[in-house]
Amino acid sequence: MVTDNPGPHAATPRIYVRSGTKRLIYLSGTQALLAGGKDGRYVLERRKVAAGSLPSHTFDDYVIMLPLGIAAVGFHSRLEGRTLKGLIEPWRFRFLTVGDSLATAWNAPIDALFLTLSPSLVTQHIGQQTQDRLPTLVSNVMPHEDLLLMHLILALQTHVESGCREGRIFEDSVLAAILARLLRAYGAGMREWRQHAGLTRRQYARVKDFIGDHLHENFSLHDIASVLGTSPYHLSRLFRATTGQSLWQFVLEFRVKKAGQLMHAHGSWPLAEVAAMCGFESYSQFVAAFRKYFGQLPSEYRRTMTDNGAVGEE
Repeated sequence: MVTDNPGPHAATPRIYVRSGTKRLIYLSGTQALLAGGKDGRYVLERRKVAAGSLPSHTFDDYVIMLPLGIAAVGFHSRLEGRTLKGLIEPWRFRFLTVGDSLATAWNAPIDALFLTLSPSLVTQHIGQQTQDRLPTLVSNVMPHEDLLLMHLILALQTHVESGCREGRIFEDSVLAAILARLLRAYGAGMREWRQHAGLTRRQYARVKDFIGDHLHENFSLHDIASVLGTSPYHLSRLFRATTGQSLWQFVLEFRVKKAGQLMHAHGSWPLAEVAAMCGFESYSQFVAAFRKYFGQLPSEYRRTMTDNGAVGEE
C-alpha cells in the first residue's frame, strides 16, 4: 500500500555500550534529535552533547561518528590502553570497532551523527565467499576525512528523515556501500578479494526475472542476492560491473517503466494504484522517479497519451 506521509522515525535512544558488567544507553543524558534504523541492523542518531567525559566503555557494534558544525573541539581519549589527544574537527570521522575499550573527554559541546552497524549486518551483507575470512576492522578515533563515507552517511540521514520513503532496496544499497567503504578504510590484513568481471547472462536474467516477478513487493537486496546464492555486497559489485549502475537505480527504473506500461494499457486506473502495483514506497517517490525518467509528471504523461489517443481501453 502506498502512503504519502509515512512519518519520521521516533527519536528514541537506542545506542548501547557496556561499562564493566552493565549495559548502558550511550550518551544517556542527551536527547536524540534524529533516530532511525530497522530490525536492530543499524542505528542512526544525531545528538548535541555538552562538554564532558565518559569512563571506559565498550561497544558491541561498529560505531561511526561524524561531527557537524563549524568549530573544532579538543579531546583526550584512551583507546585500548593508548593515550590519544587532539581536535574533533567538523566533518572528520571517528571510528570504533566491536570490542574495543574507550575512555574519552571533550572540552566543548559537540553536534554529531552517530551510526552503529551490527556485526550480523556486516556478515549478512559481505558474507564469506570462497571461504575467505572477514577482514578485521581496526578502530581509528583520530579525526580523519573521508568524502565518500560522508556522502553515504548523509544520504542515509536524508532517507531516515524522510521516513525511509526510498524503500528497502535503497536503504540496503547505501548500507552495502558504507560497509564496502569501511572494509577499505579500516580493514587490517585485508587481501584484495578476487575481482569479478560481472554477472553471467544467466545470472543477470535470474536477477531481472526476480525483480519482475516481485515488483509489487517490498523486497530487499538480500532477497535478490539469495537467488544467486551470494551476499548483497558481492551482488552489488557484480551488478554495477555488469550494468554500470546500482541495483537500486535499476529497480527504480524497472518500476517506472512498468508504471508507464500500465498507464498505457489501463487509462482509467488511479495513479496511486499504478504506483502501488509497481512497488513504490509512496506516491511522492513515484512522482519524483517518474518525472526523472520521463521528464513529465505522471498526470502530464497520461494527459499527453490521452491527447494522442494512446491510452488503452478498460
